Amino acid sequence: MLQTQRIANGKVLRLGLNAPPVNALTRTMIADIRKEIRAANAPGSDVKGLLLASNLPKIFSAGLDLTSFRLSQSNTREHIAEYVHSFEGLFHELAASHVPTATAVHGACPAGGTVVALCTDYRVASSEGPRFSMGINESRVGLVPNWIHPLLRSTLVSVRMADRLSQTGQLATTQKEALSLGFLDTVLEGASPEAVEADAVEKLLELGEQIPWNARVSAKLGARKDLIHALKEGDPALVDWITGPWFQDIVEKLMSQLKKKKN
Repeated sequence: MLQTQRIANGKVLRLGLNAPPVNALTRTMIADIRKEIRAANAPGSDVKGLLLASNLPKIFSAGLDLTSFRLSQSNTREHIAEYVHSFEGLFHELAASHVPTATAVHGACPAGGTVVALCTDYRVASSEGPRFSMGINESRVGLVPNWIHPLLRSTLVSVRMADRLSQTGQLATTQKEALSLGFLDTVLEGASPEAVEADAVEKLLELGEQIPWNARVSAKLGARKDLIHALKEGDPALVDWITGPWFQDIVEKLMSQLKKKKN
């Protein structure tokens, strides 16, 4: 599910998403990532940076696990509430991490995959590679948590762009478009996945070793104050919205579409 590896002489912890076919953010995946974030941020930890990357060749992550939104006898409203709190907790812990974080984006990274990336300090991709997508398209399926707005406003190139994209749910379909919108910080021309990760490690070590730790953390938490607060509180209406008949109908339609694609 999640493969961890110490790299850069043990200074950086690589979190390799490895859950075919699409690295969905299942309950298990979320729990595994949160465990590593907490350990890295614990007193006495020697981790200088956390690198999120994919071990799959064509995708970073398709985002949240659709089946975890579907009401059933085995997946009750209480189970869905637990799942919602778990992914909001993941995003909060990433956004508030004192340890520097980076995402090496390779391939498709829509919706929840983009949220994960935007919660990290540095996002990089190659101009080459498999089919690419990045963006927050939740509005297109009728799901816009109240923390989406501070997330986009704190990461994209302008407040106006954040407001527009939160409404339209537009996905960037090229790395350079994602860079122009602010979903990515850097696009490396023709770089291999290994080169992209090496760039992310260099940035992590710069943040973790070359800038005074306490000053950097204070600046980060101050800049993300509204986002961190929103994620910590969570969206109180989200569970009711997800478990309501309108959204459940959307879930059924999306799952039917996915089933047809597999067949």
